[in-house]
Amino acid sequence: MDVEEIYSKLMQRKRIPKRFRLPYTAEQVYTMLYASCRAEVTARMRTFNATDEYKQHIWDIARWLVSNDSKFGLFLSGNKGNGKTTMVYALKTLYAYVHSDSTYTPENKMHELPYTGFRIITAKELVLLAKAYNNPTKENSQAVGEYKFLRNVEVLCIDDLGAEPRESMNYGDIITAVTDIMIYRYQEQFCTISTSNLSANEISGYYDERFADRLREMAHIINFGNEKSFRN
Repeated sequence: MDVEEIYSKLMQRKRIPKRFRLPYTAEQVYTMLYASCRAEVTARMRTFNATDEYKQHIWDIARWLVSNDSKFGLFLSGNKGNGKTTMVYALKTLYAYVHSDSTYTPENKMHELPYTGFRIITAKELVLLAKAYNNPTKENSQAVGEYKFLRNVEVLCIDDLGAEPRESMNYGDIITAVTDIMIYRYQEQFCTISTSNLSANEISGYYDERFADRLREMAHIINFGNEKSFRN
């Protein structure tokens, strides 16, 4: 009996989730994501004027999407209006585009985790679902089911971290919605994308260092900083 033998046997018992990645080159993903960003802006009756900084963000995300990086999420931080939410909706559009030929899931795969899909929810909306999950009733069963799905969906984006109350009361219970779902997905190593006007350093002040430490481990950080707002 030796270390390698025991290690090999132990690893056979481990469930190691497959990282969410795209089977293309970085250049191909950049082209598709750029087009997806442009489509999102055009759909809002605006003109897509990609700055050099924004193009660099697209390139950084494209490289991550084809890499062997151990990080299994993204954290987009920076000033208001500089394209973070547009980027995640473009990623969702891209996800749908590259999965457009995937019309059938074998029955034996339907209940495997994570569930196929890409969902976007705001941090404030997540709090409402978490309250339902914490106190399930017949009336809120749909919200409970949605929360359970979000916990286990392949790609989850939580938009606008820090806009929600960090803690909220619900029938005497303290709800920490964002922290709970982020920690769960951290443990399961499911792809989680988040956006915030808070910087990576400010996250620890708003939540706590335990949360921030796990976010740093799980997420590749894309810093939009104080780049100009596109809403002007």
